[in-house]
Amino acid sequence: MRSRRPARRSWLLVGLGVVACAAAALAAYLALTRETAQPASVSQAVEQLRALPAAARELPPALRGRAPTPGVYRYTTGGSEVSHVLGTRRHAYPARTTVAVSTTAAGCLRTRWDVLATRFDAVLACRRPDGSWRLVSQSDEHEFAGHIDRRTYVCTPDSTYRPARLAPGTSWRSHCSIDGTTTADRSTVLGPRTFTLDGRRTRTVLLRTRTHVSGDTIGTGTTDTWILPRTGLIVRRAIDNASRTETIVGDVAYEEQATLALSSPRPLR
Repeated sequence: MRSRRPARRSWLLVGLGVVACAAAALAAYLALTRETAQPASVSQAVEQLRALPAAARELPPALRGRAPTPGVYRYTTGGSEVSHVLGTRRHAYPARTTVAVSTTAAGCLRTRWDVLATRFDAVLACRRPDGSWRLVSQSDEHEFAGHIDRRTYVCTPDSTYRPARLAPGTSWRSHCSIDGTTTADRSTVLGPRTFTLDGRRTRTVLLRTRTHVSGDTIGTGTTDTWILPRTGLIVRRAIDNASRTETIVGDVAYEEQATLALSSPRPLR
């Protein structure tokens, strides 16, 4: 009778090979989809501001009293972002985030909200002769499953960031796009609201922006923003976004809910 041990040994080797391949595939998958959800650093935001030219850290005469003082503003924050790619991935937002304000050589205003090491929103706006603000561009960055999605939407010349007058009922629009995707915003002044800020009763104006995204990414969003009426400094903000993007691995769904509340009107510089 012939021995069956060599066959059993062959099957054992095959089995060990399959296990080794599966382990290697798992290790490669974990390496490729490793998440980076570290909170954005307040000190790093200040360092980045200080690294800018001196002129970028000061308001030009034409903007004094009409725009926030350049600096890093701190906000008490809550919320998260969720992406459904290779499973469900949720990034909880830290308890404190920053909004950095700076100016450009052309006298425009750049505002950047840093949330995570790989999550930010940025807006570039320029003041028109009539006192309104033109929306020049909107940028954002997200990272999920090891992939960084960084976008800068360029806006049409008639896109408005904020009107000259903030009377209740005033509305305005903006249209911004990248290759394959367009965002259309409609904003409305809902009226005055009063908050306690730094122990003082502070008058703000509430703006509501509804966003519609079309193209390779489709979605909707609502952002409520409470600002100081003269300078436009953000006092509070509530964000609710949902979208879906076509990718090589199929449609990827994304949701974001967040709230911000200004800790102090005096920025770090």
